[in-house]
Amino acid sequence: MDMGTRSRMESAHLISVPQIPPLREMAGYSCRMEIRLVAQLNCSAAEELRCELSFALAMLGIPENFPIQQSSDASVNSPRLFIDGELVRPCLPDHGQVACSACLTTHSIPDREIVRWRLAHFLGRKTVLFICSGNAVRSQMAEAIANHFLGKEWTAFSGGLFPLPLWKPVARALKEIGIELNGSKPKHIDLFLGCRFDVIVSLCSSADEFCTAFPGAGRRKHMPFDDPLTSPFFGIGDLDRTRKLRDDMRNRILPYLESNA
Repeated sequence: MDMGTRSRMESAHLISVPQIPPLREMAGYSCRMEIRLVAQLNCSAAEELRCELSFALAMLGIPENFPIQQSSDASVNSPRLFIDGELVRPCLPDHGQVACSACLTTHSIPDREIVRWRLAHFLGRKTVLFICSGNAVRSQMAEAIANHFLGKEWTAFSGGLFPLPLWKPVARALKEIGIELNGSKPKHIDLFLGCRFDVIVSLCSSADEFCTAFPGAGRRKHMPFDDPLTSPFFGIGDLDRTRKLRDDMRNRILPYLESNA
């Protein structure tokens, strides 16, 4: 296992997860859910997929010792992940390209977010997708707040039309209310093509235009918030503006989702 893979596996356990009862207490899901990983022997892409799975399990509050069946099969071209007997696929074939040193080829594996979406559906949780232009401030913050405070009923995701690196004041403002963002990454909205969400929330006007055309039968909601990153006073009072955004989101998004649980 290379150092990058090892680091990602370790960081999966550093993220802030919602306060959720152990899986054995969640309506008997533990005795019904089966997770199986099939790959060629010594496949490094399988290790990468195992990292994505570990991250998804941690985000959902599933114990890290939850049993995962893993077997080798020389006839399998790419690593395959099955949840409750159903194959988990990337939404687009060019996502999740991982080079394998064992078979000297490149495999396409499902992203951690797709794995998490599949697990959430199996657990019977409602799903919400937050969309904004950059996935650097608003949608990242909305996702983190929803997962932290409503993790028993909802699993939140986020994406952007033009993904940018996470803005540093976002992590600081969320940490002040007990939310850690270790492991978060910018995501393009097309990562979720093929996923069905119960609710899709656009957080800016440009995302709202895209939101109406996003496939899936989920409910659409436009809930705009000012972007502190584009303020004319950028560089002055950034953290205070981000705190205001955090509090506004907490006061508007949580009641909306609670009323639709």
